[in-house]
Amino acid sequence: NWGQRFVWMEHAQWQGYPLSDMIFPTFLFCVGMSMSISFHKKESQRQIYFQWFKKVVKRTLLLILIGLLLNGFPSYDLTNLRFPGVLLRIALCYFIVANLWVFLKYCKAKNTEFYLLLISAIILVLYDMLRYYVPVSDMGITGDAPNSSWPVILDQKIFGVNHLWSYGLFEGKVTYDPEGLLSTLPACFNVILGFVIGVFYEKKRNLYSLQFLFCLVITLLIIVLVLDYYAIVPSIKKIWTSSFALLSGGFSLVIFVFIRILGASVQTTKYILYPKLVYGSNAILAFIISTLLTSIFDMPIGDTSIRKAGYQFYTLFIPDQKWSSFLFSLTFLLLLFIGLNYLYQMEIFLKV
Repeated sequence: NWGQRFVWMEHAQWQGYPLSDMIFPTFLFCVGMSMSISFHKKESQRQIYFQWFKKVVKRTLLLILIGLLLNGFPSYDLTNLRFPGVLLRIALCYFIVANLWVFLKYCKAKNTEFYLLLISAIILVLYDMLRYYVPVSDMGITGDAPNSSWPVILDQKIFGVNHLWSYGLFEGKVTYDPEGLLSTLPACFNVILGFVIGVFYEKKRNLYSLQFLFCLVITLLIIVLVLDYYAIVPSIKKIWTSSFALLSGGFSLVIFVFIRILGASVQTTKYILYPKLVYGSNAILAFIISTLLTSIFDMPIGDTSIRKAGYQFYTLFIPDQKWSSFLFSLTFLLLLFIGLNYLYQMEIFLKV
């Protein structure tokens, strides 16, 4: 029951940084790190740059196609089909960062990770300058307004309001999409940060130390606190402001450092993290199945649906509605894990 959730599971209405808003940026961080490791292997195989580019384009288009098919399921109402989405953002971030890397390699640039970070910093600064210093036509300087800021207006003009997220409401009207087009640019920072950490892992072990990573976390969080506390750049996930990009990047690093410490100090780490391996090795498939099942669970069956029936079943034993909803969600994850674990044991992985 979406109406019965614990406070810590809620997304920010606009400004803020609850725990749930850190999930998607951390996935982008993982995308970046896996890209770095994969590209390092390709580089050692001396593949031609044009071949890399073709693979990048193919993977991008395939992710976009899957995203649109999921957005439209099950009715496929093309007049109201949502164009932006999670997979679209992943695809575009992947496309941008991968081609930046290919371009830098083609130019034989040394220290590609430095140039990637520099480019991401420039993107964040320009994104903020656009919102705070460039007036929107007939509206003036709109900053971070949920109904008239640059990322919101461009999504409305490019996609049309009827093709945006139906829950992106301001004063009862759809105005924004949290995975919009312009706000995808600052989201590239999270991918680049993961990419750079992957470079440290593959090539620069001295920068892969826990001490250096911890210092990087502190630096990012200090910058965010200054930007957010003094209202220079508020942290807003819905339009992925630069302070949110830095904050979520720092959060991802905190989790990453914690996992490294856990792996070094706990002998049973492989058992503790085993569910992560199962989900992570088939992450796209897990996302596809869960998205499809969510829609199927909401299909009406007489006067009810699978979701309502399941939720009501739990309320028979657990009066607290939030706990009933939470445990039903855990059951959903467990069922998904059983199927994915079978595929993991059989070494069957969906590669896009």
